Amino acid sequence: MQFTADHAEWGRVDITLDDLGCGRSWEEIHRVRGLELVCPECGGQVFARVSKLGTRHLYHRTRPPTCSLANESLEHHLLKLELVTRARAAGYRAELEVAAPTGEWRADVMVFGPDGDRLMALEAQLSSITAEEIAARTDLYERDEVSVCWFGIKPRPWVGTVPTLLVQPPEDPKEPWSVSAGLARLAENSMHWVPVGATLTDAVSWMLTGRITPYTPVRGSRRVVDQDGCYEWAEGWTRYWDDSWRMWWTAPSYVAADAERARKEAEDRLRRQEEGRQRELKKREKARKKEAKSRAYAEFWNRTGLDRQQWRYFRALAELFFSRGLVFGAPDDRFGGGRPVYERTGPEGEHWTLVGVACPDPYRLRAWAEEISLLVPRDEDLADLAERAWEPFQVYVFDPDTGVMYHERVLPTPVVP
Repeated sequence: MQFTADHAEWGRVDITLDDLGCGRSWEEIHRVRGLELVCPECGGQVFARVSKLGTRHLYHRTRPPTCSLANESLEHHLLKLELVTRARAAGYRAELEVAAPTGEWRADVMVFGPDGDRLMALEAQLSSITAEEIAARTDLYERDEVSVCWFGIKPRPWVGTVPTLLVQPPEDPKEPWSVSAGLARLAENSMHWVPVGATLTDAVSWMLTGRITPYTPVRGSRRVVDQDGCYEWAEGWTRYWDDSWRMWWTAPSYVAADAERARKEAEDRLRRQEEGRQRELKKREKARKKEAKSRAYAEFWNRTGLDRQQWRYFRALAELFFSRGLVFGAPDDRFGGGRPVYERTGPEGEHWTLVGVACPDPYRLRAWAEEISLLVPRDEDLADLAERAWEPFQVYVFDPDTGVMYHERVLPTPVVP
């Protein structure tokens, strides 16, 4: 199976690209008779087809034994051999090229558990493959209850989208293979992830014994923010990957710690959202009260016919008449749209006592009118109150235009039989 070929006119054809790398389409080569596609290595004719899993690839009609593109590469062979050796060194029975009974998958290395059941597939994936295709192959293993780890040497688009370790062979054959990426741990502050180096021997042993497990960190925990507010990977990872690396191997304790961190962050997020909601509600309530207050004042000035200068005179006359400091509140629906009048008492003026209502709407009088004084600016207002009195009212007139001040006890109008 291969993915590249040469065409006499188009040049190099790469079927992993949408335009085949030469401005053509898959339909122009798939099952097209008479199309001369040749292998770039051996020059033999190759043909385009789709595998049972939907993988587009090129194949030789007669597979040449010496063509590395048609046969397994040395790199692939050495990696498989290293994987089976490491699994056996960890004390497990491991076999090469174990196929599923259905033939839907074939593991490069299958590791068996103590009971003889298939434990984990170790796959050497060095050839080109898309993230969608490798996900489909991973799903087949999961369907058959077989764990899997994909091993690569170079960064590929699929790396990190499935359980992955990138490894490197040693320059000295006597030295062990190493893991270059795919292992991670939480930093001490548990806010971001950092890469971990290890030998392939240790990594294979850890995954087979459950000391590490594939894990997709909770969203928001994978990256750290630099001083400019830009998202970057933890040091040592940025040269290879971006957001496509979603899953790595880590210890279960780090999985639990990340879940706990995520839980706390979720709680904090909900708390902040609730605090924000409460602030918004308070803001809206404040705006509502402000608007209601503005409407109440507008209605008050319109109903009484007073302007602000007249109101100042009215208040001054009231304070002069009663010989005490008074506090006039805002128009209040509880007092018929009038303005409550308070007397401040106590050493620090800390006690406020309701003593009257200024300019209430005569049509909205209630029981409170029987207990407290009513303050009005004109004789006509006194007359309006008198017409609606059902009990004796104490009414004070403070005319801001003339300066007249007087008090009158208004009695209910007798009912004529």
